Amino acid sequence: MLGLSLFFVGTSIASAQALPTPDLSVWNSANMKPVRDFANLTVGVIFGVATLVGVVMIAFYGLKLQSSGSDLMKSQEAKSGLKATLVGLFITFMAVFIVGIILYALTTVGIKTS
Repeated sequence: MLGLSLFFVGTSIASAQALPTPDLSVWNSANMKPVRDFANLTVGVIFGVATLVGVVMIAFYGLKLQSSGSDLMKSQEAKSGLKATLVGLFITFMAVFIVGIILYALTTVGIKTS
């Protein structure tokens, strides 16, 4: 019983210690600037292309829904296409948002003040 209580005491003491902050001075160095610029450009291009394709698909499925008339099969197909397009755009926006947060965290954590 004593061994178990010592285990929990040791675990709580180890958990209370502060985590070391990572040294990201390499990420903020001038040598990594082309990599950061490439990452920003790539994310921007992917975001732009995905948005453009999403708008075109929304217009396509919207026209398909309007022209379906009373055909239930065509209207269901158009509705499912619209839903899939909106889900895809949401996933794209969230991916860009998450990558932006990660890049922001990498640039702010690595800043060293003298």
